[in-house]
Amino acid sequence: METVIPLFEQTHPGVKVNFVEQPFGDMSKKYLAALAAKQGVPDVIGLDTSMVGQFLDAGENLIAEPYSAGELKKDFVDWKFNATTTSSGQMTAMPWDVATGVMFYRPDVFKSAGLPSEPDQVARSLATWDDFIKAGQVIKDKSGGQTAIVGNEHDIFNAGFWQNGGTVVQDSKIVLVPEGLQPLQTAVKAKNAAIGGNVPAWSERWAPALQSGKIATVIMGGWMLGNLQNLIDPDGAGNWRVTSAPGGAFSNGGTYIQIPQLAEHKQLAWEFTRFLTTDTEALNTVFQKTGIVPAYKPAWDSPIYDQPVAYLGGQPAFRLMVNLAQQVKPLAYSAVDALGTDLLNAQVDLAIGGKAAPDQALQTAAMQLQERAQRATDLKLSVATGS
Repeated sequence: METVIPLFEQTHPGVKVNFVEQPFGDMSKKYLAALAAKQGVPDVIGLDTSMVGQFLDAGENLIAEPYSAGELKKDFVDWKFNATTTSSGQMTAMPWDVATGVMFYRPDVFKSAGLPSEPDQVARSLATWDDFIKAGQVIKDKSGGQTAIVGNEHDIFNAGFWQNGGTVVQDSKIVLVPEGLQPLQTAVKAKNAAIGGNVPAWSERWAPALQSGKIATVIMGGWMLGNLQNLIDPDGAGNWRVTSAPGGAFSNGGTYIQIPQLAEHKQLAWEFTRFLTTDTEALNTVFQKTGIVPAYKPAWDSPIYDQPVAYLGGQPAFRLMVNLAQQVKPLAYSAVDALGTDLLNAQVDLAIGGKAAPDQALQTAAMQLQERAQRATDLKLSVATGS
């Protein structure tokens, strides 16, 4: 926002945007409290995809006048624009980015193991998760067990689940079993093949392992580029490349912009929201710094998407990200996504650790979500059990 806000204020003399950054874990709690109290509600709020479903009923209908966001629909990635449309046809949050999922990898590690190391070659040779597991065994063998292809097998589940859409609830039905069974079976297979480094993502040991090449890949959103070059491995320019993940396209996170129904300055809020989500200069300035891929397709016409990226060894990587963004499977948001994800992650860890069968673990998570959703919000959900 420190990039975007000055650009907006330049085009709106006399307008001052007060940006209040909140810790991720506090965001939904503070927004819920403000809505309940009808006090301290912001004019504009950015909502991560993990929480946007919880607040779909709190936002202004941006399809309706005076906003008319529907006129912009053709310029946005379809699945991202449609995902916040409610059952009543209202659209209560605008997409900002698509969080294209990719695989960052260490070409030096791949080359040392005798594996293909150029991005196109890696994409072809690791097209499936079975290919990825086999490559992981080669890397472990060639490095004498010192290097792992992935930090933790849970990362494989995450990517596979997102490739299926990553939906927790659809049409009032909990779909963790059909969405998650194959990815969890794959993650368990990877665990049994011992390809992981036993280093959870974002743990204290993760950044040093990435810096040293002890972990050879990171499979996350394109926004990870900004984290690598600015926070995790700032001295690693040239050590990393990016390609498509085994199994195909996915989305990992992303942000929506909402104007609350209780907002005080709605017209200015819409002008800021529209600027934030459709101004190509602002979007691409943020993208170049962070790897956050705009959901607004006209921004992709910029030549920056075909230019070499210095941190990635001169690889022209950005066009890959926008191409993958259009291949993501549509997903649905619900009010219990965050809770469902927490319950799911706990059961996934049990299954990967050999303490529960994959189908049993997913069924347990689904039943827990069904019970807690009804108890906490009186939301009645059924459980899908098949594929």
